[in-house]
Amino acid sequence: MIGEGVFMRIFMLRSKPHNVERIDIFLKKNLVAIGWCDTGNLTGASKEDIRNSLQTLGYEGQSLLTNLGMVNSFINTMREGDLVLVREGEIVHIGKVGKYMWNEKYLDKHMAHIRPTEWLSHVPFNELNAEIQSLLKNIRTICKFKGDLEQSGLDYYLTEEGSTKADLTINNKQRESLLANTFDVLKELMNNAEDETVRLEAAKELLKYLNK
Repeated sequence: MIGEGVFMRIFMLRSKPHNVERIDIFLKKNLVAIGWCDTGNLTGASKEDIRNSLQTLGYEGQSLLTNLGMVNSFINTMREGDLVLVREGEIVHIGKVGKYMWNEKYLDKHMAHIRPTEWLSHVPFNELNAEIQSLLKNIRTICKFKGDLEQSGLDYYLTEEGSTKADLTINNKQRESLLANTFDVLKELMNNAEDETVRLEAAKELLKYLNK
């Protein structure tokens, strides 16, 4: 599953192109994307081409440098086969990206700069090492990890054993959350339902829950 191993570079990417949350599309359509659609198609564009495009759009000074760095990271620094980490709450999705593409189908969602992505693993944030947690807290849209795959500790989660363990942990956390929500609903019904029968049934279910 690891494939190119230590030659993979690692990037953190936020799932909010044009400041709109798109994690559902990322996972369902197997892709990652950024905004900046006003630049148009950047296939084959060099860093200077991107700079010129951003300047035409009115970027200048520090804003130009910051935005140039992020767009160029997605278009040119990131390459096919690299790893991308996308955080969704307490879950981090790990994927392997394909080549940069311009897809006008996503223009209405302001995310036409895309890379097809094979999702490899889904890991609880708190299981990742301190360096990767720090990377994922970066405020930029995209940021490259300075270390290698071994230093990241992600290689374990790209094995079948590691991926399975991570999925089980996530499933257990989701189950705990669901049970907690159920407990709150039953407690609310027991205390506040107008119908006495509903209150009694809720109390019975709550007792079953507590006796598990």
